[in-house]
Amino acid sequence: MISIVTRVTRARLSRRAFLRRVGASAALLPLLHTERARAATPSGFPKRLVTIAWSNGVAGPLFFPPGDDPTASQVLAPLAPLKAKVTLVAGIDHQAMLDDNRPFDGHFGFPTLFTGTYKNVGGQSSTATGPSIDQVVSDAVAKQVNLPVPLLNITAQGLSTSFRADGTRNTGETSPARLFKTVFASPTLSPAALAALNARRKSVLDYLGGELSTFGARLGADDQAKIGAHLQSIRQLETALASQATAPTAACAAVDPGAPTDYRGTMKAFSDLVAMALRCDVTRAVSLVWADDNGSGPYTLPFLDLGGSDMDIGEVHAIAHGAGSIGTGWTLKARVDTWYMTQLAYLAQALDASAEGSGTTLDNSLLVMGNDMSNGSTHSVSGVPFVLVGRAGGALRAGRVVRAGPFAGSAGAPPTLGTSVGPTDLTGLVGNLPAAPAGTDRGATSNNHLLASVSNLMDVPCTGFGKGYSGTLAGL
Repeated sequence: MISIVTRVTRARLSRRAFLRRVGASAALLPLLHTERARAATPSGFPKRLVTIAWSNGVAGPLFFPPGDDPTASQVLAPLAPLKAKVTLVAGIDHQAMLDDNRPFDGHFGFPTLFTGTYKNVGGQSSTATGPSIDQVVSDAVAKQVNLPVPLLNITAQGLSTSFRADGTRNTGETSPARLFKTVFASPTLSPAALAALNARRKSVLDYLGGELSTFGARLGADDQAKIGAHLQSIRQLETALASQATAPTAACAAVDPGAPTDYRGTMKAFSDLVAMALRCDVTRAVSLVWADDNGSGPYTLPFLDLGGSDMDIGEVHAIAHGAGSIGTGWTLKARVDTWYMTQLAYLAQALDASAEGSGTTLDNSLLVMGNDMSNGSTHSVSGVPFVLVGRAGGALRAGRVVRAGPFAGSAGAPPTLGTSVGPTDLTGLVGNLPAAPAGTDRGATSNNHLLASVSNLMDVPCTGFGKGYSGTLAGL
């Protein structure tokens, strides 16, 4: 009796090893299809996590939907085709920053966004003191299965939001062309070798089919009918092989994006590569940064025709500062926000187009998109929205709005000033932060609790995320 389970003993006891040792009769072929991917869900498909960071807050009046439909607003409308798989979490605080008395340091919130930790390193500069959720999930998956890219980090703008356990920032890839060459441009089978592989697979099925036909001829009518049905299933496998003339690499053959010359092209190229990497199980944890994080600019989106007069309004940071204070402020900021939601929808739909059993890759994934602040005028780190897309393998009940705490437009919401506010104009505003309801812990609406919930949704058990915090988000 084998009492010690090792990689060797697991191989000896695996279904495939068993079939090899008994001669792989055609009658046993269905067992091959019951062997699940390593570290997969009960459905047989793995879970994937994608964190997405953008910046400069949101156009509150045009962002938050009035009811429970998470896509029923001007800004979130691009996600409407995926409404049943979208969860809007409103009213989240970057609690670690509030605890350090940094309520209006939103431009320096990227280290806190997905780590739930904060450390001031001088002035408004900051870093993290613990791992980000993408790193935690990646580390957990790495203990169960070896992937080509355990954690994929990408920064289209700004700095990475991904951190290791010691608080060291992970470097994000900035070039789609380089990412393609690193991840997808490895040597593949030549056409001749691929044809030979398909021929060998087909010949095995032919041999086993003939073996089973000979055996079935000695059986009764009922058993012969069962054997006939099974032979038909074998022939379907053979037909599938024949139709996949470019398999097994075609399903995961990414198209070289080249070197995009503008931001819009870079975003699309990265999304295409991420979708391919997730579908092909190259990685199961991705960190994406889509927008500049510290307001240093210039950060423009010329293809949106945002203008260029009042307050240099064509620059995104200036637009965020002016939102609510000048006539076109909210309208222009909403146009920026809507474009980013369109990018989220594009990535999500690419995953939703890939079938996995009775669901899709998106159903087995969780995209978590968060901002470094709630309001670009005040830089407030209270009442921040998070947009979740996907079902995490069925663990998340989606298609709803989760109101975790106060947010713009709700009672007790964080302050929204009528004029542009800079870092030196915040004296006396700390006292305007909404007070927590009597008998409750303000931290209950923190991103620490959200991140702990995400960790559990990804099958990484967690009772608290970030140093000194505990608990999960009840609404999830």
